[in-house]
Parts: sequence; C-alpha cells; structure tokens
Amino acid sequence: MDSGPVVIRLPRTSYLVVIFLFFACFTVGFGDSNSHGLRDSTGGATFDVGPQTLVFLVPVLVAIFIARTATVVSADGLRVRALFGSRMLPWDGIRGLTVSGRAVYAVVEGGAIRLPCVRIAHLGPISRISNGRLPELPDATPKPAPQRQRAGRQPSQ
Repeated sequence: MDSGPVVIRLPRTSYLVVIFLFFACFTVGFGDSNSHGLRDSTGGATFDVGPQTLVFLVPVLVAIFIARTATVVSADGLRVRALFGSRMLPWDGIRGLTVSGRAVYAVVEGGAIRLPCVRIAHLGPISRISNGRLPELPDATPKPAPQRQRAGRQPSQ
C-alpha cells in the first residue's frame, strides 16, 4: 500500500500572522517621516514612500517561510525543506529518531537534523512509511480536554 509522500507542514492558520504583520507594517511603511506635523498644507494626511517601505518585505518573507518549511516523508526517505534549500535523508542513512522537548530530530552519522513541523503525534505515520526501517510506533491517541463542573452540580451517574 503506497499512498505517496506525506507532507508535514505548518498549519494554514499560520498565514493569519502574515495578515497581522501586513497591517502592522502600514504605520511604519507609509508613515509620515516628518515628525513636526501629521498633515500637509491642504490639511490632508500625508504618506511618504521611501526606504521605510521595505518593511513590507517582512510579511512576504514570513509567508515564504510558512509555505516552504516542511518535512516530506516518502518511501525513499525524509526531505527536510527550509526557507533556503532542502536536504534529502535516505532511510539507509537514518539511524533513528530522537525527541527533545517538542522537537523531533533525525539521527544521522554526522549528528542530528531537526525535522521541521514534525511532532510526537507524527511518529506513528512516519514509522509506517519507513517500511520497517524504524521501529513500529502506534498512532497517538487524542486526549480530550478536561471538562469543568459547574459549582453546586453533581455529576450524573
């Protein structure tokens, strides 16, 4: 059963950060560089376009970072994609996976390489795609959120 590569990336809701950054850049990017007044001679607001407008590159770079950063898991190995470039890690070169905090690393001969966007919940599918090269791990079981009881109410039995 070869279902093709699995791409593990940042959630699409991450692009909300780009929208907020874009609107935040308006004050700096089109702000008045004249500190003595906020209005021109006609009484209207002024907008200067100059070197400070380059601040709009920040949301563009963040959007490119979100789009590019991923880990692609396939039958051939792991492809780690970063903002600039990517690196292929064939299964034969991977000794195992290690977890440090919330980050997951692929252990290779020269050290460890961080797998971007990979979390502990992804280890089960990664081990299955490796076709036995990694130990078989079960899928993560979702843990339901704790429920709060209202004061004065007893749980029904």
